Amino acid sequence: MAVLRTESLERRFGGLVAVHDLTFELAENEILGIIGPNGAGKTTAINVISGLYMPTTGRIFLGEDEITYAPPHVRCHMGIGRTFQLVHPLVDLTARENIMVGALFGRNQRLRQARKTAEEIAAKLDLEGIDRSVSDLTVLEIKKLEIGRALASNPKVLFLDEVMAGLNSDETKAALDAVRRIRDQGVAICVVEHVMSVIRDLTDRVVVLDGGTIIAEGPYSKVSADPRVIAAYLGEEE
Repeated sequence: MAVLRTESLERRFGGLVAVHDLTFELAENEILGIIGPNGAGKTTAINVISGLYMPTTGRIFLGEDEITYAPPHVRCHMGIGRTFQLVHPLVDLTARENIMVGALFGRNQRLRQARKTAEEIAAKLDLEGIDRSVSDLTVLEIKKLEIGRALASNPKVLFLDEVMAGLNSDETKAALDAVRRIRDQGVAICVVEHVMSVIRDLTDRVVVLDGGTIIAEGPYSKVSADPRVIAAYLGEEE
């Protein structure tokens, strides 16, 4: 059953068509990868689905509910969570308080309950010492913090926009394990990444965008061998 689906989604910026005829589904407990060259429309698609941008045409459904023109905070309350390419933690707050923001505003929890939610989420993400200042956190811990803040809103669907960027191999493995645990708790996940080993090892299915349009869809083994994907994005092996 699809927890999220789009129908002929399009977003224009004047004469520029950033996303065109985007139709896809995200199943319950699925990890879907979205890949493509820079400027392919990956982040724009997330921005439209999460409500940062309104679509020019097309429709968006969360389960049976149409959310095409719902404002971002309503979509959040209904079950759409996301991270951003550029991580901007609230530097004047502790790690715990950063996660609490998601619970307070995304789930309307009271302070005491939000504190408990932050502890539970931090434990699931192996994020220790959450009463530290954000300035004391490592790059991996800040990435987990960003994920934790999104999780605190209790999403049904979680979009992760290049959360593996800037991590070394050990940190990437730890982040992959954290994402898998989130999926195992019943959250459908959509991952935008340029690190192909992450897409290969993590996803159940991959959608490839080029020029805002889907050019291939299927398991990584299938799309990575597609001549159109090789020409547009992956390139020939030397």
